[in-house]
Amino acid sequence: MTDGSESLYKNITLNDVQLAATYYPILIDLAKHKHCLTYGELVEKAQEMYPDKDYVQNAIAVSTGRKLDVVRIFTSERDLPDVTSLIINKNQGECGTGFTDHFNPEEARNEVYLYDWSEVSSDFDLYIEAVEKRATPRKRINRSEALKLMSEHYKGSKDKYPASITDKREEIIALLIEGFLPEESFNQVLNNE
Repeated sequence: MTDGSESLYKNITLNDVQLAATYYPILIDLAKHKHCLTYGELVEKAQEMYPDKDYVQNAIAVSTGRKLDVVRIFTSERDLPDVTSLIINKNQGECGTGFTDHFNPEEARNEVYLYDWSEVSSDFDLYIEAVEKRATPRKRINRSEALKLMSEHYKGSKDKYPASITDKREEIIALLIEGFLPEESFNQVLNNE
């Protein structure tokens, strides 16, 4: 178990921070209304709310766990309930393994629903400003470079992954194009199953 004050991922990027800032108000609204959304619904809702922000319009559900991790660090550092527990996997009806491997989602949701979130929003804005300054932007690559990286990584690490990983090819490519490292891309896709 982890206490949530450290990222479950290797590094936090500028994109992670920017998207966390757009997801946070949605999560607070969900908490107030005692409701959950899937990863895809969260991305779609943010895209509806921020039609002019390219980084929101280019967001994909498969990498949402990274963005939620930024929110989780914020809530953990302030001893707040983990609002990221309100985002669930469409197929399993529960949080992804990146959450369930470290936290109990039912307990986390109960804490979220009981908490008064009315005074927390402005504090998050200040947190995002500070983290944004420290975050390193990822370098996007084109599809052909992504295909090459995926192929090379898979050939060298095939035995580490289940055969079903090949069904997630397009999701892996999308993450690679976003600038994620091959191992990060493969692991994120597996964690979101």
